[in-house]
This record gives sequence, C-alpha cells and structure tokens, in this order.
Amino acid sequence: MSVYRSFARVLDYPGCEMLEQLDQCASELRELMPECQEGVRRFQEQHRKWGTARLQEIYTSAFDMQPDCTLNLSYHLFGEDQRRGLFLVKLKELYQQAGVDSGNELPDHLCVMLRYLATHAEAAEKRDLIADCMIPAVSKIRGGVDEAANPYGHLLDALLLWLKKEGESGAVPNEAAVAGSR
Repeated sequence: MSVYRSFARVLDYPGCEMLEQLDQCASELRELMPECQEGVRRFQEQHRKWGTARLQEIYTSAFDMQPDCTLNLSYHLFGEDQRRGLFLVKLKELYQQAGVDSGNELPDHLCVMLRYLATHAEAAEKRDLIADCMIPAVSKIRGGVDEAANPYGHLLDALLLWLKKEGESGAVPNEAAVAGSR
C-alpha cells in the first residue's frame, strides 16, 4: 500500500474501518517520514474520544457545507473560472491512462487525486500536480479548518508535510517503490 492511498482512505468520509486505516497510515509514515505520523496520531486520539458518528458530522459540516474547505481542489485554484473545467477534463484523461476511477466524485476531489498519485503514472506529471495544485489547494483547505473543532486539521497537516517533502525531493514514489522499501 502506498502512503498516498492511505491518506486517501483516512481523508475520505469516515466509516467503521477508520481506526484500522489510521493505524495503516501511521505505520507507513513511521517507516518513511516519522514527522508526519504525529498528525495521524492526534487524529486517532480525537477519533477514539468522539467516535465515528461525530467525525461524520464534522466531515460533512466542513468539507461538504463550507466552500472554503471543499475537497474539490480546483475550486481553490480557479473558483468558477472556465479554467477549472479544462483542468477537470485533463485530470479525467490522466486518470483514464492510469486506470483510476473517480467514482461519484469530481476528478479534482482530494481523495481521487491521492489515489492517482498512488499509481505508476509518470513522475513528472505527479510532481507538477503536487506542486501546482495539491500543495496550494490543501494549504487553503487547512487554513479554513478550525483545529479546536475539527480534528481533520491534523490529517491535513500530515498530508502537507508529506506533499512538501515529495515536492522538495523531486521523487514521487509509486506504490511499487514504497512496497519495495519495506
């Protein structure tokens, strides 16, 4: 499993398997980038304290009801400008080439984009997507999340640390590379 896929799972709508997914994500981060693990650990604590039902309420309230926190990243980059539509079309093409299905989500949804980064797609495209889209948009989302009322801020902090490391190193490991490092 890749760190990107793990982040996609823990940042998606919370379900009954959330604690297992958090454990998996924390375990992968412990091996590859321990400083990211702290955000996941803090979120785990809140999950144990509040439970899945409360996290579902928080998730919906923040990410589905507040435009400044939407997980559709191109909204943060382009607003309602026509460039957003062009970006969505380009993402859909990239996903088709990589075999990624966006399901019911728009192609720019954070979790779909993370699943794309977990594929064997071209490293240069991944780096560009991280630097030009993901870091700026996730930073905006993080800025709109109130840490006291929303523990997802901890996961977003961990994801930003991971993305910035990947952007700085210029190396975006795919799933096979991560699996081979264990």
